[in-house]
Amino acid sequence: MKVRIWTVAVGLASVAALIAIPAALAAYASPKLEVRQAGAMTTIKASLDPNDDPTASVRIFAPAGTQLTTTQAPGTVLGPVKAIVKALDLAGADLPLDGQLLVAAPGQVPAADQAACTGGAPTLATWLMVLNAAGQTLTVPTYLVPTAGAQAALGPAYVQICLPPPDLPVGTPGRATFGAKVYSAELAIGGVFSAVPLGAWVAFWTPYTPLVGAVNVAGTVASPAAIAPGAVGLTAKKSGKGAVVRGTVTQAGQARGGASVTIFGGAKANKLKRLGKAKVAANGKFTFKAKVGTFFRATAIATSASAGPLCTQLGPALAPIPCVNPTVSGFTAKSKSVKKK
Repeated sequence: MKVRIWTVAVGLASVAALIAIPAALAAYASPKLEVRQAGAMTTIKASLDPNDDPTASVRIFAPAGTQLTTTQAPGTVLGPVKAIVKALDLAGADLPLDGQLLVAAPGQVPAADQAACTGGAPTLATWLMVLNAAGQTLTVPTYLVPTAGAQAALGPAYVQICLPPPDLPVGTPGRATFGAKVYSAELAIGGVFSAVPLGAWVAFWTPYTPLVGAVNVAGTVASPAAIAPGAVGLTAKKSGKGAVVRGTVTQAGQARGGASVTIFGGAKANKLKRLGKAKVAANGKFTFKAKVGTFFRATAIATSASAGPLCTQLGPALAPIPCVNPTVSGFTAKSKSVKKK
């Protein structure tokens, strides 16, 4: 039976209680979450328009069914981190940051700072994004918080990040270094989250009121990122010494356009060589004319893409929090070898 990507939202009813906010029109509408998984490594990319309101906090929920490993020793490097900030103190110039995500030692983050970010919730782990730019080191505490109550419908835990306001007057206590307004961050987290074949990560973004530094809870938006398996199938029809190879790329049973397909062929099924690439149409179909060959195989690679129906599915469960910019994961899939007929 085919499983549609959008059915990952089933069972999320009543999660509007995640954040108690009044209904409001969202002006803060550009946040986007993209997630990819490769073995024990989970890479999370959170981004938004650099001209949007500054972000106060992001909570990124792992999908239901995710198994967590949080026994890493202090100082363990979980993976690389890269970010881009708009440095208001440098005439709004883009400032790239690179560094690592480390496991923090007990007490390394003051308890008061942690409580201010998590609202006093217990944590499963405390990490540090240690970023370098312009000769300075910026450290951003990052928390793994277990879910409870209505939150448990989303998954077992969420990653919580809080950011300082960048646009207060220079010299104001708590203002971000460089007036850094983060608008893109990519975290590679190894060995913590188990791979989930089908599910949805969901990020809740809360902005600041510009130039005030007050958290604008009513401006909170949700951006989901589906994880779903991909597949590629093909047939080969004899044409002269070669064949016309046709196939379809799907993701969770649905046509997946925009993928890149590489065709391999040869006289023997165990000795195939790269023949070329085929374009995948919006309906997921592709055709390739092979000049020679008896056996053929295809490899499809798809990158993260927009997934509008995911918000259609999730919207009622998340209301009154607006659902924006849903995505679906990329994937790499290989077909079986087929013999031309």
